[in-house]
Amino acid sequence: MRPRTRKEFTIAIICALPLEAEAVEALFDEHYDRLGKYYGVQQGDANAYVNGRIGKHNVVLCYMRRMGKESAAVASSLLVSYTGIELALVVGICGGGPPPPRYEEIFLGDVIISDSVLQYDFGKQYPGGFQRQTGHIQDTFGRPVRRIRTLLNGLRAENTRREFQEQTQQYLQTLQQTGTRWQHPRVTDILFESSYVHKHYSPGSVPTGCSCLNNRSNDEICDVALGQNCDELICDKGRAIRCRMVSEATRPSIYIGTVASADTVMKSGQHRDEIVRKEQVIGFEMEGSGVWDNIPCIIIKGVCDYADSHKNKLWQAYAAATGASAAKAFLEYWMPTKQEG
Repeated sequence: MRPRTRKEFTIAIICALPLEAEAVEALFDEHYDRLGKYYGVQQGDANAYVNGRIGKHNVVLCYMRRMGKESAAVASSLLVSYTGIELALVVGICGGGPPPPRYEEIFLGDVIISDSVLQYDFGKQYPGGFQRQTGHIQDTFGRPVRRIRTLLNGLRAENTRREFQEQTQQYLQTLQQTGTRWQHPRVTDILFESSYVHKHYSPGSVPTGCSCLNNRSNDEICDVALGQNCDELICDKGRAIRCRMVSEATRPSIYIGTVASADTVMKSGQHRDEIVRKEQVIGFEMEGSGVWDNIPCIIIKGVCDYADSHKNKLWQAYAAATGASAAKAFLEYWMPTKQEG
């Protein structure tokens, strides 16, 4: 039965990209409303919403206008219109942080879930460089956050984790039946050495005005190289740390841990590895810290790249699908404190 008022919605799902939101909406078990035709919004709330049901939960799906720090304003406006929200899921795609030096875990298409958030672009700028403020954003929301952590600890148990991953796979297959865009991209999953930068290396292939070879450091990359994928740029696969062929593709694995959040896109393998080593983060994204500061929140995102300069968009739709599928599976374990419906 469709809820009578906005107060009866207890779960919010926030997506920064239309692709992410489309994957989530495709897994709705029932649709109630689109863009406020039935429920409307509170005056001053500029967010766009889609309302529906996922399992036993009444869910409001919130579309962000852009990526990054705007998530804080989105979360604040959300709470004005939907006063009964107990939990927000930030769902979508992210960069993965496979732990050095072995890099044995976290592949493209896997899912990361936050148990804490590190805002890694928060700190002080000194003449000698930027000094990041250390410490996680946690223990600031009282009991709701403890509820979240208790559930996440339960999901870490081997049998429950296996069940969780199997349910995620089932929802992924359901989503893939709705369209080919959500399928595995059927391309090789390559992780390059963190020091190997995505740029022009051969003088014979350098376009006019290229800055890739005009300096001794790896800092400068020309605009042409930035717009090319690894095949077009002929990145040296001999510099790969690991390579998983299409024939080796497996079901997505789920990792729970600290997620690094900032208002900038991480595109440096060396900086990625530095933060992973110091803080043991498992992924990089841009919206979680803004929501976390306003609503009890969990980040659930599929890994679409390795947060380095070799980024491309080939894995985005599949990663959005695995993230959405894991979010739906997660909600089966979440028990609201208020009566829904």
